[in-house]
Amino acid sequence: MKVALLRQKPFAVGGAATTLTHLARGLAAAGHEVTVYGAGKPAGPVNHLGPGVRYLSVPVWGGKTGRLLSYALNTRRRLQNDAGQLIFSLERTLCQQVYRAGDGCHREWLARRAPHLSLPARLVQEISPFHRVMLSLEKRLFASSPLVRVIANSRQVMGEIQRHYHVPSNKIRVIYNGLDHDQFRPLAPAARQALAKRLGAPAGGRLILFVGSGFARKGLAFLLPALAHLPDKKAHLWVVGKGQVGPYQRLARSWGVSDRLRFLGPQTEVAPFYQAAAVLALPTLYDPCSNVVLEALASGCPVLTTCADGAAEFVNPVYGRIISAPGQTTELTQALEDLLAIGDDPQVRQAAAAAVAHLHWDQTVSQTLAVLEEAASLAGSR
Repeated sequence: MKVALLRQKPFAVGGAATTLTHLARGLAAAGHEVTVYGAGKPAGPVNHLGPGVRYLSVPVWGGKTGRLLSYALNTRRRLQNDAGQLIFSLERTLCQQVYRAGDGCHREWLARRAPHLSLPARLVQEISPFHRVMLSLEKRLFASSPLVRVIANSRQVMGEIQRHYHVPSNKIRVIYNGLDHDQFRPLAPAARQALAKRLGAPAGGRLILFVGSGFARKGLAFLLPALAHLPDKKAHLWVVGKGQVGPYQRLARSWGVSDRLRFLGPQTEVAPFYQAAAVLALPTLYDPCSNVVLEALASGCPVLTTCADGAAEFVNPVYGRIISAPGQTTELTQALEDLLAIGDDPQVRQAAAAAVAHLHWDQTVSQTLAVLEEAASLAGSR
């Protein structure tokens, strides 16, 4: 089978690019001919996509909105000349037969975001060309006749697609992301203590960890008042990820917690931070299925997230908390306090890891391949 894999930024750092790489490698290893269609020429070699995986450049232009639209249009034009492929898109495009909604549902994201914006910001969101184009592409995608299967990365996303776009349930498959359990695994208590010391953790202070780029969407601002209200004044918040730190440093000063807040920037190896932390806190406004939560659990780290995160499907009260909304400071503070009290318990940490022990990339690839083969059969019968 010839497979065209569509992703505008296949070489970006993050969960989507990781998923693309695993899918491309896995499909090629299964004997299929895989071509990745990305926006523009890569800055470096593309061999990390895997042996035998081709990369074809799609021209794009303009800013964020222009790139979004030109990628969709030019990919369709390019694929008309590259016939005979099953088109598997990880983007909102115009000609896919299978769509993986790894970025979630944009209409749902905007609805979740709006209550946390000022009135002027809500008006800007309403008239934003980028959001208008994104919503138009999303609506057209789900209504398109070539689309025969949709892959959602959580039951939450499946429900959003059904609710907003009335896609029948028999057309959607839920396939979760995999995990590298050699990398993300629990450590014994002594090894955890030694690791925390090497990372520079304060003596006698437990670590609350926040991981994510896009601090606003991930809810970092909500953690700072919660940190201030915690009875444990030795608890520290470490932030791993890319974002503008200035506004959060000012907010931390206003809450009197700047001495307990540390920005570590992006990290190539995040597993040690999960392993050292007492709790991962991700009070996100919206996440289709947070890889950060899955990785933390696999590393034995108790987690706090919101009911707007598809990864909450893996969280239970033994090793985690799901809060109703990120801005509920009292609820957030109590959840942090509860998890800090149990975050160093080896049995709790083992239970966290057991919750996602069944998630493997080989399984994600094999389930995806089954959907692609089903789609190819359906497309061929038309």
